[in-house]
Amino acid sequence: MRVPLQTPHMRDMTATTVDVVSTSSSTANASPVVLHQTDMLRFKFIPSLVKNEKEPQKSVSGKLLYEKKRKKDDVFPTDSGDVSSKVSRGSVKAGDWMEFQLDTSETYELYHGLAQLYALYGNMKDIPYGTATYTRVDNAFRQFLSIIQNDPSAARMIGNEENFDLVKTLLRLITQTESLESLKKSLMELQDDNLQHLTTTLNIEKLQRVATLMADNLDNNSEEFWQTTVFKENQWVLAQIFACPCTIFSDKAYVGGKGVDNSGGNLCDFIYQNRLSQNVALIEIKTPCTEIIGNSYRGTYSFSHELSGAVNQVLNYRDNLTKSYYTICHQSASQFEVLSPKCVVIIGKLASMNSTQIAAFESFRNSLSGVQILTFDELYQRVIDLIAILSETPSPTQHTPELEDEGDEFPF
Repeated sequence: MRVPLQTPHMRDMTATTVDVVSTSSSTANASPVVLHQTDMLRFKFIPSLVKNEKEPQKSVSGKLLYEKKRKKDDVFPTDSGDVSSKVSRGSVKAGDWMEFQLDTSETYELYHGLAQLYALYGNMKDIPYGTATYTRVDNAFRQFLSIIQNDPSAARMIGNEENFDLVKTLLRLITQTESLESLKKSLMELQDDNLQHLTTTLNIEKLQRVATLMADNLDNNSEEFWQTTVFKENQWVLAQIFACPCTIFSDKAYVGGKGVDNSGGNLCDFIYQNRLSQNVALIEIKTPCTEIIGNSYRGTYSFSHELSGAVNQVLNYRDNLTKSYYTICHQSASQFEVLSPKCVVIIGKLASMNSTQIAAFESFRNSLSGVQILTFDELYQRVIDLIAILSETPSPTQHTPELEDEGDEFPF
């Protein structure tokens, strides 16, 4: 079997980027340095980074690759894996000799490529595992960052719409560094007001992305999409239901109900837990397309069997969990309490009902005890309201709520 001599995904070195792919704990291949290339000729330096314990300053090895192809050939010999025509130092016999002539341009490219490789290795703590891309941050950028840190007012210029591309480039450069320690140090040196503005802006962007995801899928009838893609990956959305700090305790959680023949077990879509009291709440998820209203009945409306079934289902979960609490708690790795747990059903949309139907729905859900019914567009509106609150320009004495990212959640 023919194996290409070059890694297919290894890009050539540029003035600002170098790809590194580890080959062992102490060696890695790096992006080739292009010395000269045409349609039928290719001359490159193929470098390797080496963790040289004895002579650390000698950290780069490599080989010169000079190859030609015919016009009718689609690829160069090394791309096809053909080693039959390979010529190397090992093939030179006694009395033979080999030379590679480098013109001034090729020598210049090799010099700058080696300088970039030595500089890169000098800033690396160790050979990275797997594949990594390094981006060079030049002195101009470092000076710019220093200006932003020492004179926050100078940063206001990047707030103009004309400079959005510059902002994206700067953020990409900062977040592509090997380690974020330098970024953390830079943030520590920012003034409190500027750090607060940065935090608020990032949080608003996160909220807006989720709001867009929800708005674009209010006609999506997949329970799996809403449970996994929206609520599980952004668990802070469901936390908006509660007035206390809550987070997901478990999803698809067993809440009891099995008989002696091991049948009849119940799985609740989500169990949320109060972080302070450890009490839980049970959440049943339907879809925005699920019908809420049933047939008309003497000037009002009955309700769909999906809504009635969902309410009874979550009440059944609560009953089983309460009865099986000691058994489940004993088998659970995490502690929790079941103290008159709240039940929540998320179902349908208000936008799908007329005013008479909404009035009937409000009367019905407000009369329920221990069960809260919330529609998908109401939950979406809570996210929009939160964005509006964060988007308000705070006064000097006003503190904007800060959303600290702990994994995939916001601890409200």
